Amino acid sequence: MSLPRTHQCSGCSPSPASGTTLHEDLVVGAPLSMEDLTDAQRLERFSRKYAHDGCEVQDVRRVPHDSLGGYAWSVRFSEGS
Repeated sequence: MSLPRTHQCSGCSPSPASGTTLHEDLVVGAPLSMEDLTDAQRLERFSRKYAHDGCEVQDVRRVPHDSLGGYAWSVRFSEGS
């Protein structure tokens, strides 16, 4: 999977109790082949992209967006302190 054309952080929620930060990114421009994958396969693909920063992907879902394709991928992930 190539890198997405845009990567925008749409929300960050620090959790002092657990020492992690939960982020939500909108990924616009991911390959159309992402549609053909199961939820588990999509989670694995995005997990590999975020792993280099020590992040753990929690959830990946398709959301409406004003892009050419009409949607983006919402990626929720945690980041250790």
